[in-house]
Amino acid sequence: MEIKQVQLVWHRNEYWLHIAVDKPALEKVRGEAVAVVDPGEVHALTLTDGREALVISGRHLRSLRRLRNKTLKKFQKAISRTKKGSNRRKKLLAAKYRFLNWIGAQISHTEHAVTKMAVNWSLQRRVKKVFIGDPQGVREQDCGRHHIQRMSQWSFGRLRDLLEYKLQRHGINLEKMEEQGTSGTCPICGKYTKQTGRVYRCGDRDCGFGGVHRDVIGATGILDLAVNGRFTLGRKLPETVSYARPAVITPMPGHKKKKVAKRRIYVE
Repeated sequence: MEIKQVQLVWHRNEYWLHIAVDKPALEKVRGEAVAVVDPGEVHALTLTDGREALVISGRHLRSLRRLRNKTLKKFQKAISRTKKGSNRRKKLLAAKYRFLNWIGAQISHTEHAVTKMAVNWSLQRRVKKVFIGDPQGVREQDCGRHHIQRMSQWSFGRLRDLLEYKLQRHGINLEKMEEQGTSGTCPICGKYTKQTGRVYRCGDRDCGFGGVHRDVIGATGILDLAVNGRFTLGRKLPETVSYARPAVITPMPGHKKKKVAKRRIYVE
């Protein structure tokens, strides 16, 4: 790895060291396997190739965003009560920037961890092409201010860009496609039912299919559309579903105790 450029940049009340390096070329994937990615807020990425599925939790990312919202609200309230140019305001602003730097690094690290797990999963299965669902319809729904806030802070675009960059380094193509109806369409009877929980339930009493993770149904639906161009009835679902939770938690500046949450994988 060769260093190409080094810059000292002033950012949010402190100096950041930017280092540009030339990464060596990686081995390209050779194969014809196809996989899909279903992005989500609760579960950041759900991947499947039709035989196996991996659900990567996004709860840590969501908790970091909530922490950022609550803490910034407290900072803004305290700053609004101070006078311009006062020492109290300067201290509060400095503390605010320190927090923003810390929370920004945590979110960025978690996003990299999530996408790296997705890339490693694809490499292990020799995937050559990945389709990713476009949740634009979900983001545009007007379901109240809390939903709008969650959707506005959902880092789907960031995760997609990181995933595309990392996949391309291995010669894997990422293609965006429509995902409307994929999470609610029954893989057995083909009837669409609006889902409210994390476990899929078909609304057709004669069918009665259920018990599978909703995001896995959505991912297999995207795969069905990508391969067959339509929803096929009685499609085969993944035999193995794994759950991963990448989370690395570090203390804020000034905290003495360190707490690290290790990666956990559950297999059904």
